[in-house]
Amino acid sequence: MKAHYCILITIFLSLGTYLHSQDIHFSNYEFSPLYLSPAKTGSFAGSYRVGANVRSQFNTFIREPYQTAMAFADLNFALGLKPHHWLGAGINLYSDRAGDLTYQNTGAHLGLAYHYAVDPKYKTVFTLGVQFGMTRRNIDGRNYSSLETLSGNAGDPDRDLLTDFNPNIGDLNIGVSMKKWTSKNAYVDFGVAVNHLLQKEFTFTNSNIQNEVSRRTNAYIEYRVQTSRQVAIRPMVVYSRMFNFQNLFGQFNLEYKPNRKSATIIKGGLGYRVGDAVQFLAGIVYKEWDIGIAYDLTVSTASSYTRGFGAVEIGLKRAFIAHTKPESKPVILCPRF
Repeated sequence: MKAHYCILITIFLSLGTYLHSQDIHFSNYEFSPLYLSPAKTGSFAGSYRVGANVRSQFNTFIREPYQTAMAFADLNFALGLKPHHWLGAGINLYSDRAGDLTYQNTGAHLGLAYHYAVDPKYKTVFTLGVQFGMTRRNIDGRNYSSLETLSGNAGDPDRDLLTDFNPNIGDLNIGVSMKKWTSKNAYVDFGVAVNHLLQKEFTFTNSNIQNEVSRRTNAYIEYRVQTSRQVAIRPMVVYSRMFNFQNLFGQFNLEYKPNRKSATIIKGGLGYRVGDAVQFLAGIVYKEWDIGIAYDLTVSTASSYTRGFGAVEIGLKRAFIAHTKPESKPVILCPRF
């Protein structure tokens, strides 16, 4: 039994190291755009936008599954060097919990993005975005287990490292993107972001070892084309790299209107995360609310532990248009006699 526990502990620690070297990751970044890149701030048609995304992973594998919740809000301002330029501002909030030790990251980032449209028709738009925020990390050591504790020894120096572990870490992210309409019905959108530019360090309690937060690079490319009045296709590729860990997946998404006059859009898609999972995506746009769900089917060697079940995501977002009443000057009419 002790050997069995030790094997499980080793697996948990290995998975925790891998995933948190990767940072938070999603299968459906459509519902967490500000986390993908600061340049996504204000990149939508409307006045303001809100959204949220929730991911649960390894439910069938460990007692306390990996859970990530993220919410965002951003808005657009008609400010710029030219009338067809604009400024986007937003906030991104997140909480990520992992494993039986409840290793948790909680943070908030404020962002600004300047959108530079080359022409008044917005056929080509360059964007530069910046985010600054704080992340707090903490660990619940009550569920800590090791060879010492399983053997009945109360004293374990490693347990002391977890006491009062709650560092606050400053963060700076930057992103650039370009969106270009290649025709009346098609556009390509691609960009690159670099997170954790400050590369802050943190230590465990009573430890002199500095743990650096490595920089993370996100890159994406998306192509959307309206093939008919009822059908649109949207393939995309997302790549992330942090230290020696990388994440690459491609998706093919389909959008369908039941009829030409319908305001409802049904969405579906397939994706593949290299060496890890097959992604199944579905969603619906109803009365301007965009709802999506993603399911990861594990196909790597980890499937022997997870029984193939990887993760489930549920996302929600909507863009709003603020209507303002026009101001009209009073007109005095002279009556005729």
